[in-house]
Amino acid sequence: MQASSRRTQLHSLRALPLLFALPVTALAQQPDEGAKQLPQFEVATIKPIDPSPGVMHRIGTNVYPEGRIRITTRSLKSLICMAFQLTDFQVAGGEEWMDKEKFDVEGKAPVSSPPVQYDVRHTNLDLADPRLREMLQALLIERFHVKYHIETRTGPVYLLEKSGKSTPLKPSQEAYAKVYGNGWGDVGAAGDRWNLYNTSMSQLAAVASQVLRKPVLDRTGMEGAFDYRWTIPAPDDPSQTRNFLNSFPDFIDAMGLKLTKSTGPIETLVIDHAERPSVN
Repeated sequence: MQASSRRTQLHSLRALPLLFALPVTALAQQPDEGAKQLPQFEVATIKPIDPSPGVMHRIGTNVYPEGRIRITTRSLKSLICMAFQLTDFQVAGGEEWMDKEKFDVEGKAPVSSPPVQYDVRHTNLDLADPRLREMLQALLIERFHVKYHIETRTGPVYLLEKSGKSTPLKPSQEAYAKVYGNGWGDVGAAGDRWNLYNTSMSQLAAVASQVLRKPVLDRTGMEGAFDYRWTIPAPDDPSQTRNFLNSFPDFIDAMGLKLTKSTGPIETLVIDHAERPSVN
């Protein structure tokens, strides 16, 4: 499979983690005990990238049906977001290096009989298969000696819901599978358009949470992944450029959806301790 690499786009939201903004109460156990209770990779490596100036690094994620993953050029906090299905503002604490230093991670699930087929759907910052996410959790807890706790507060959230209008969303055909790998999904703005490709409603809710900087919960009841392209209307003033963030609510509306203000639990994973992994 060809590596899934981050495509360079003007005004792209790929710099924002494409993750599920879901509660993490079920993870609020003692981390040392939790790692032992989680499924683990049979073989795994974590390697720091070469930080030398001029050395090029690919940011990407690969997921294979037999349960092998490869994640490149990620910080510890970014890996935690992926493993626990959190947005970046739901992870707090820790030291500066946990944001700045980058690592390459590879893991291979245990061989089983009959063979287990894993969900290969992914983005650069998301794994759809819950078993692979749990294995990544265990790996980070073990190798980085991560200790954490969960803080829960009640605050403003948004609900992503159907608006009652007809939707133009079409089931995804994975048109870019040969280029970016089977299971690749994405949502972002480039030029004058919003592009939604092989994206679930939970993933769309996660992007919305990054734009709005508040948790967005999927309440659409829509299963599967979808494709859609929407052109951002030209501004009234020809000297102005299209503003992709300001146009996001209109993008949601164009899909036959709406964002409803509500109140709910806002949960944050607080890193109490972590260490740089030993070389392997």
